[in-house]
Amino acid sequence: MLRGPLARRHLFSFPLKVALDLEDGEDRFQHSANSLYKPASPQEEEPLLEELPGNRYSRPKPSDRFNIAYIIFFILGTGSLLPWNFFITAKQYWMYKLQNCSAQAAEGQGISDLRDFFESYISIASTVPSVLCLIGNFLLVNRVSATVRILSSLAVMLSVFLVITVLVKVDTSTWTEFFFVITIICVVIISAASTIFTSSLFGLSGCFPMKNSQALISGQAMGGTICAVASIVDLAAAADVTDSALVFFVTADVFILVCILMYLILPTLEYSRYYMTVQKDSTYSPSIFPNNSLGEENESQSSSRESTKF
Repeated sequence: MLRGPLARRHLFSFPLKVALDLEDGEDRFQHSANSLYKPASPQEEEPLLEELPGNRYSRPKPSDRFNIAYIIFFILGTGSLLPWNFFITAKQYWMYKLQNCSAQAAEGQGISDLRDFFESYISIASTVPSVLCLIGNFLLVNRVSATVRILSSLAVMLSVFLVITVLVKVDTSTWTEFFFVITIICVVIISAASTIFTSSLFGLSGCFPMKNSQALISGQAMGGTICAVASIVDLAAAADVTDSALVFFVTADVFILVCILMYLILPTLEYSRYYMTVQKDSTYSPSIFPNNSLGEENESQSSSRESTKF
């Protein structure tokens, strides 16, 4: 226990020490809060999927010149949802096509049911194939390459949307029920292909740094925004239901073609080839778990140290 002048000095210095500790803690808090606005750290430039230690330092990492890969992932993210959003946005067109325009069958109750419960049929026809194809894509992820899955799904979506676009100006008033069956089949195919395309695209983005996955998600949000703006413009300026639907579906066709072109350009970039090649080597390498190799290296170092002791 301290006594005399030393105790008094310690007693008077205690509040000053507490004040300095509080001020230092406040500075550390402000530093941590301001650190959120710092530029991206080098760790954020690492791919989401872990690389092998041997591949990590084998060659220098190229940079994304002019953010071309970022823009490609943004466009692919937009194309993953934009066609389907255009399909379900043209609600007035589907109501128009499913009503029987001929006076002879205008009193048919079955046609009215198809029109009234069309959204329920669409929901069932799109949800069930999505779940099944998501499971199938998970099972085939190591058997079928991402390029085959992405390009084949885009080709299927383009073919179906071309059929839907052609049927816009076709008079289906005499075969409304058959048109409904064709529409449901198209919904099933588009939903399945879109699920395979989106899941494969997210799996591919895992080979790249985090900013490319961010571009993919931002592109999906932009797809919904474009669809909402197009719907508002359609309500304000469209004079004919079929004309507005034709614009929607032609835009979806063009955007699917753009997505195919963008994906074909992606492997030609040095930045993309680096991460896709590294991930391919890591996938087919026997030592696929980097943590185990590091553990074995640590064990070998510890054993060598023990041998030197003796």
